[in-house]
Amino acid sequence: MNNFYSRLIVGILLIITSEFIFIPQAKAQFTITENFKSGSVSSKITLGGNPTSILTSGIYDPINDGWLRLTSDNNDQRGFAYINTTFPSSIGAYIEFEYKTWRSKADNTYFGADGICVFLFDATQTFSIGAFGGSLGYANRVSGSTTETGLSGGYIGIGLDEYGNFVRNSEGKNGGTADLAPNSIALRGPQKNSKPYRYLTHTQLQTNSSSNTNSIDYNTVTSTRPTNSQFYRKVKIYIEPIGTISVPKYRIRVLWTTTPNGTDTQHISYETTDPIPALLKLGFGASTGGGFNYHEIRNLYITTPGNVRINKEVDKPNVIIGDDLTYTLTVTNETPAPLTNLVLNDTIKDGNGNALSLSDFEISSINFNNKGNSGNTASGFTSGVAKTSGFTNPFSTTLAMAPNSTVFFTVVGKAKKMPAGGIVKNSVEIDPTGSGISDTDLTNNYATVNTTILNPNVDLKIEKGVNNNGISRLSGNTYTITVSNVSSTNKPSSERVTVTDNIPAGLNVTSYTAPGWTVSNTGNNYTFTRTDALASVYAYPSIVLNVTPTGTGPWVNTANLSYTYDTDTSNNSSSVSLRWLNYWRGNIDTDWAKDANWTANYVPMSGENIEFATVSNNGPSGNGNGAGAAVNDLYLDKDRIIGDLTNNSDMSLVVTTQNQLTINGTVNDNNFDKGTIIVKTSPDEATGTLIFTNPATNLAVNANVEFYNKAYECSTCGYYKRQWQYFGIPVNSSEFPSTGLETVNQWVEPYSGDKWRPAPYNPDTQLKAFKGYEMTNSATSLPDKIYNFTGTLNVGDAIVPLTKTSNVNYSGMNLIGNSYTAAIPISTDAITFGTGLLEEETVYLFNTGTRDQWRKLNGSTATGISGGQYQAVPFSLAGQATLPDRILSMHTFMLNAKTSGSITLKYAKLGKNELINQSAWRSLKSSSSEAYPHIIMDVIGDSSADRVWLFENPATTNGFDNGWDGYKLLENGLTQIYVSGTNKEKFQIATVPQITGTAFDVKTSINENYTLNLSVTPDIENRKLYLRDLTTGHIYPIVNNGEYAINGKSSLDKNRFDIVSSNSVLTDDDEGSALINITVNNNVIVVTNMSEVDCLAIVYDLNGKKIFSKNVKKYSSESFTDGYFIQNSIYIVKVADNKQTVKKTSRIFMK
Repeated sequence: MNNFYSRLIVGILLIITSEFIFIPQAKAQFTITENFKSGSVSSKITLGGNPTSILTSGIYDPINDGWLRLTSDNNDQRGFAYINTTFPSSIGAYIEFEYKTWRSKADNTYFGADGICVFLFDATQTFSIGAFGGSLGYANRVSGSTTETGLSGGYIGIGLDEYGNFVRNSEGKNGGTADLAPNSIALRGPQKNSKPYRYLTHTQLQTNSSSNTNSIDYNTVTSTRPTNSQFYRKVKIYIEPIGTISVPKYRIRVLWTTTPNGTDTQHISYETTDPIPALLKLGFGASTGGGFNYHEIRNLYITTPGNVRINKEVDKPNVIIGDDLTYTLTVTNETPAPLTNLVLNDTIKDGNGNALSLSDFEISSINFNNKGNSGNTASGFTSGVAKTSGFTNPFSTTLAMAPNSTVFFTVVGKAKKMPAGGIVKNSVEIDPTGSGISDTDLTNNYATVNTTILNPNVDLKIEKGVNNNGISRLSGNTYTITVSNVSSTNKPSSERVTVTDNIPAGLNVTSYTAPGWTVSNTGNNYTFTRTDALASVYAYPSIVLNVTPTGTGPWVNTANLSYTYDTDTSNNSSSVSLRWLNYWRGNIDTDWAKDANWTANYVPMSGENIEFATVSNNGPSGNGNGAGAAVNDLYLDKDRIIGDLTNNSDMSLVVTTQNQLTINGTVNDNNFDKGTIIVKTSPDEATGTLIFTNPATNLAVNANVEFYNKAYECSTCGYYKRQWQYFGIPVNSSEFPSTGLETVNQWVEPYSGDKWRPAPYNPDTQLKAFKGYEMTNSATSLPDKIYNFTGTLNVGDAIVPLTKTSNVNYSGMNLIGNSYTAAIPISTDAITFGTGLLEEETVYLFNTGTRDQWRKLNGSTATGISGGQYQAVPFSLAGQATLPDRILSMHTFMLNAKTSGSITLKYAKLGKNELINQSAWRSLKSSSSEAYPHIIMDVIGDSSADRVWLFENPATTNGFDNGWDGYKLLENGLTQIYVSGTNKEKFQIATVPQITGTAFDVKTSINENYTLNLSVTPDIENRKLYLRDLTTGHIYPIVNNGEYAINGKSSLDKNRFDIVSSNSVLTDDDEGSALINITVNNNVIVVTNMSEVDCLAIVYDLNGKKIFSKNVKKYSSESFTDGYFIQNSIYIVKVADNKQTVKKTSRIFMK
């Protein structure tokens, strides 16, 4: 046989000729909701500035009703806040917030300044705010001899420009207007440009600097913040991806409304042209200069655009029993399609999360507003008509929504009694499942708001916080203690309030501030007292303690409050934890599971972030224990799940064989050339598995993936001496890491002739992802070389083209490589394709190694057996009866295309690489689905072996059933077995409605003897079926582990067997068996043959592996000593003569 044909059929597998396409995963989803009304913010938000941004809750505003104040109305103020959460640029963002800019004193020169900037910046860059004044914390600035840099890694700055200097070409900024353009919304571009932070576009809303009609700021001097009726601004920013994968770009739209729930007006629509960083973060900056304003924001909402979402607000954060609360629910359909069957559920709960009865919380009205769009409806409601009866809690309605539309619900009610926990919690969710769409972001499908029900009697509450998100620093940490009055009654003066705080050992108090408090201490035990009045819903000035850590931690610190007249003591204690940031250092070795290898002296919990120690983060100025950079690689010790992975060290994270690492967050690696991810492999263990839960945030992850080749020039491998291994590369593209002994070819379906072309095949200059290749090695002994593929990992769905070329040999046979670092399930939800694309819904897997390794599932090996084999796996039978259920990383599979088109590989369906036997394709564990009745039949010839599967399913036919049958691809010169179909089809895998009557053909060389070995499910074995030899008339019981020697014929051995029932044959299974006696005495097997013929006794283990055999002469006995056996094991002894006139089988137990 021609070499190219043998490799096609023996290995028969996979390849494609055009490029694949990655689809950024819809699973990349995020929603950040922060109202800034309380006295603390999410750990994901960092505040700063000079002076720093502050929260006004309890100080300048009632508790739970504050704002984030970026600046006060003084000169030269600068403040910022940024969200320390990464999101992929490929999915864009929707940003919504309210702001107030106002002043308590006249500014007759500048008429208010300078403004607020919303900015996006490269998430891989260390945050460093830009210049203030007219640069608004984003752009650069030159003032006299002073040069200030812009925002580090800035990509886009969206300025709400009060004074008009952000727009202007001044103070060293690139581009802009010649003159001031006050009351403008303006965009400036990225740092990475020949003209950094250049002017892009702007819209001036009004030129009058004193009017409030369409102004950026409130231009009436006021001693208190303007009300919503005086000045209201809600800004909505859409960052919408509109480019291609190769040329990404954004459409940036800026809208606002000047009345609550009012109509949005679009002011900016701009399409970017600058390259976009793969990962982004978002923040705010504000500044004053010679001119000034308070700059405040609240109700920040950030999520992904282009899907269904819901948001909720409440008008009052604090009420007394009986006060009305008004909830506003906003549902948005940002898809281009009309949607139906959107189910909304809204529940009012207490502080413990239990639904309140309507007697505890009385609903007075629910109003639906379709915003004037008749395509927006809600079951049970008429737009603009309040519903005033028939309420339930929760209340539910089903929505229909027009494309790109918004609706509102307004719910009014009141608490009738004090709820558990003193809180009314209102939660809402929208379920788009019934609409038929695939919602790309589920994190914005629910929302919750809280209202504190004030105690009518004096109730003081203590809250303790710690800076730096509870992470200890060598330079020190700050504890903050706040005492607030959460009642509707003022706390009178002359009544003592006492706070005690015992600072844990290992923390030294270096200083403290406690305005208005009397302080005493004994060592680390501090007492703070005061007696002045405290107004309802306000707080005393906070107590601040600065501490430095001297121990290993972690530390739990509890502050306690004592007030004689307090009516609720359940909120008189508050605790926080402080611990070292837990970096990987590897102080002892590479073991993940050892506490001492981590800087905080504990192993991170599942789902926590992993970061490698560096001089920067774990040196004297870092947030770790100060011991310095990592000194050992981090080895995965078992299956683990982590959050983000950050590695800027020289050490690597090693994904070990047979283990899986799942990364839920984002990989941040700024020095891939030094420390990276390594995925290990081994000749006899499954390659490590690496999976990303959010692929779209990890599109640029580099790694070093190991690959092992088993193919070589095998001098004892029978028919084919040169073994070939089919493979796919685990990175986007790469050269083959050759040692000079390898031959690498690429399968090219459109090529006419020998389709194995030298790789890479034109126009490729490197090996490419999801293409199929083959390789061999000119060495004459089994290779031990581990290759390394280095490059960008493939994550996300992949669209892989299939070709069907006319007038070529093997038309439509496409070879695809698994270029992921995980296994692809053999299923139609993991490998998706259109109707009519494939000739047969079957994949073909290639095996490397000897045929005996392929055949014997217990890992036994043999010399003199031909190497290589393929495996047909119909989609419907994957995981059944030892059939593989997945395609392992870097392995290949073949699909037979009926027409040109493409398949999509679904990243979310990937699984673990697992090895359960020594078969060279490393089959995975069988699926959990119930097995169909089946027979597996092996045929073992003189120099080759083969296998056939027969399943029973009444829903199938005896002909070809797509997804249930796999065709046999015949090979010359090899022993093969196949099931005969009704139309003369030849199946390697066949599913029939009834096993009885099925015919098998065997193809051998002339006069070649062979052995049949059976593996049978119990229900088949119990049917007492037989395999009938149509040539000799002999019958053979179909039993598990049955093994029969068959004599060859003088002609080609076809149409050889069928399956019959016990009613259709006359036979004595155990003819002469009474003359054979098999006994065990002291762990010695004794076979006594009292028949008139010589017999052969064979001992097998339970896996069907032959242990040894002995001839037992007529009228004699033979013993099998215990030296051959394993204790406490079962063995099978078969005794028969060569004509099968005497036969007996027994199972024996060796103690």
